Amino acid sequence: MWIVRETRTVSDSAMETITDGMREEDLSEVDPCLSLVLECLEGRPASQRALFDHLLPRLKSAVRRYIWSETDVQDILQEAFIRIFRNLDQFDARKGKVQTWATKIAVNTAITQGKRDSKRKSLFEASQTLSEEPEVLRLLDEEALLHRLKALPTEQYEVLLLYAVDGYSHDEIAALLDIKAVTSRKRLSRAKQWIVSRFDVEGNEMILKKSTDHEMD
Repeated sequence: MWIVRETRTVSDSAMETITDGMREEDLSEVDPCLSLVLECLEGRPASQRALFDHLLPRLKSAVRRYIWSETDVQDILQEAFIRIFRNLDQFDARKGKVQTWATKIAVNTAITQGKRDSKRKSLFEASQTLSEEPEVLRLLDEEALLHRLKALPTEQYEVLLLYAVDGYSHDEIAALLDIKAVTSRKRLSRAKQWIVSRFDVEGNEMILKKSTDHEMD
């Protein structure tokens, strides 16, 4: 999959913006990827490969939450990395870490490309939680969520995943899905209600409520 891509060279003033004026020896402590970004902008192929290898596991995990087909996952990852390398000069260290920035690009690519394919993979990272999530989301392991959330309506599933797992705001979700922020909030609320109304939790497993057995057939 690896293809070395040309990256744009940038001016000294642009470099200053990317690094937020930090000394070179401090870059690795703040963000291990930041020095690689700067070297990529200098046109070093070895640094491009190193950055690719560092980001790939996290980006692959993020894309797989939205895309079912492994072939499609690979295609979307390739497109995401093309976008990442083409826009390295747009990265701003003052707004977050390289990995977070790159992950958002990958998720955006998965969502926009995934609209062409109705198949979705329900996958959560149990370690990432928000206080606003229902109790069932905070207690369950990844496998239980994968099994139980398949019946969640797609439009609600996407909002739930973007908000609860990938940390998007409702305004960002609205822009990504071409809906209103209030619609995003409603879909999130309905997704939570859907989960709470259908499942109980025993240990770290989702147990279907007996009263809703017929709804899941």
